[in-house]
Amino acid sequence: MDASAPARLHGSAYEEFVIGVFRRAVRFGIPTRKLFRGEGLTDAEIDDATAELEARGFLRAGDDPDTWVVIPPREAVARHAEVTEHRLRLARATAGELERAWRRSTLDATTGRLPGMDLLGGVDDIIGRISAMHIATTDRLWWAVDGSVASRTLLARAAEDPSLLSVRHGVDRRLILDTSLLELPSAVAVMEAALREGAAVRTGNGVPVSAVVCDSDATLIDISRFEPDGVGSFEARLAAPVAAVANLIERTWTLAAPMRSMQEAAERKEVGGSSAPLDERDQAILALLASGASDQVIARRRGISVRTVERRVRYIMEHLGAATRFHAGAQAVRRGWV
Repeated sequence: MDASAPARLHGSAYEEFVIGVFRRAVRFGIPTRKLFRGEGLTDAEIDDATAELEARGFLRAGDDPDTWVVIPPREAVARHAEVTEHRLRLARATAGELERAWRRSTLDATTGRLPGMDLLGGVDDIIGRISAMHIATTDRLWWAVDGSVASRTLLARAAEDPSLLSVRHGVDRRLILDTSLLELPSAVAVMEAALREGAAVRTGNGVPVSAVVCDSDATLIDISRFEPDGVGSFEARLAAPVAAVANLIERTWTLAAPMRSMQEAAERKEVGGSSAPLDERDQAILALLASGASDQVIARRRGISVRTVERRVRYIMEHLGAATRFHAGAQAVRRGWV
């Protein structure tokens, strides 16, 4: 080791240093200590960087002393990215628990905090807790989404990283989305992913609040629709609040319209021997209509004009003998058309 080595770098500066050494190694083809020294690196820097690159899977020690073998960059980078993404998911999942520990350590003992109740520190805290609940659940994960600031942010992140809201097999998973969210591609992506994973999904007008129930152990109320920074939202680990929120979600569930995957809809038609006398376009409009979506939302989702939607909805209502949109949706569900 070189006693005159500079002080250890940290953060982004260290990351740039390590990446720079790897670029040199790639350029050398078969990197050696002598070649690194020729680039102006000290022995201490070489030892530090090569050890880090070996740990990341970018290099491995060569057969001869002071030589290294470069792992093919495409393979090494892909594997390292996968490990990094996993660590980020774990970090997001544990952020809520770390926040709780920090609050407990800094809270004045005289404030009289109620055991089993945690006020949340903001939108990021809400997102971290909900993600952690999805990871931790073993029996039940019910989530009602009212379009709050936190839920919209989480849906956007989950659309990019579906594993963020995945749950283990066998969990009773229910997802209720307010129909206002159907205009968001991220919400639709999460909904379709949940359906593919076997979750029960419904949509409804006027979901009263974003809330989560995790098993029989915890519940979370997200008030960031009313308070955009999310302060005042809370997590409870007491039996009575968990039961109360579960009851609220269950009542909301009974008033919401079921959403089905295309495969499930096809299977229902095969079993029941009944199909809607509608073409593919009208069938898609009918599915959105049954979910409670407005004409404007349907138009955006289908890429057609509002006037066209209004005309097709009238046509569908005539086929169903329905006097109102709500009646048309109910009739379609009852007949197994959606």
